Amino acid sequence: MVAYDRVEPKRLHVQVVKALVDRIVSGELEPGVFLPPEPEMALQFGASRTVVREALRVLADKGLVDIRHGAGTRVTDPERWDPLDVSILAARRERGTMVSVLQDLMEARSIFECEVAALAAERAEQTHLARMEAAIKTMHATVEQPAAFGHADSDFHRAILEATGNSVLLKMGDSMRELLTFSQQTTSAFPGHLERALSDHLAIYRAVKRGDAAGARSAMRRHLARTERNVKELLKL
Repeated sequence: MVAYDRVEPKRLHVQVVKALVDRIVSGELEPGVFLPPEPEMALQFGASRTVVREALRVLADKGLVDIRHGAGTRVTDPERWDPLDVSILAARRERGTMVSVLQDLMEARSIFECEVAALAAERAEQTHLARMEAAIKTMHATVEQPAAFGHADSDFHRAILEATGNSVLLKMGDSMRELLTFSQQTTSAFPGHLERALSDHLAIYRAVKRGDAAGARSAMRRHLARTERNVKELLKL
């Protein structure tokens, strides 16, 4: 039987959800396994049955479990998991299991971010351009500091996303940020990658600034293609 750590009272069901997501994504709770009954889980987590029940509903919405009244709650196969759920992606990244869905994720990121860049070129305002320029300056100053470079990289992509003015794309961007973080963490050690990434971002920025949608799309596509090659090469090693 899997033992659960007691959780703090604040936002109990959120903490229960995270604990269970981590265990399911890591494989500690394998597909087909039934979770303990609600009373038992409540006791182990130090939470109420209501909290546990709410957490299980959230897991079901993510596709991680199948709740069958009278039969119990069963962990589902990975094929049923929400592929863009932020908490699942974060757990995959932290647990080193992102590789299993890498191709699909990289393709999705390419389609998404290339069109976002094109739209940003058509709609970006001065405030967005200023944020992109500031991010690039920080990237230039931190090219030998992967963590700081990564934060600036994220700021750049967020500015492009916000420049679209599209609330749906902004929401979808939450999942894309997990893919960006995974790419950053994976490729930061690749020789010369940060220098080339800086050059790529400068090309994207210049295209957006001049309102060149096709140029921005093309520059983003080149950047992501390079990133994908580096990620795959490093994962092979």
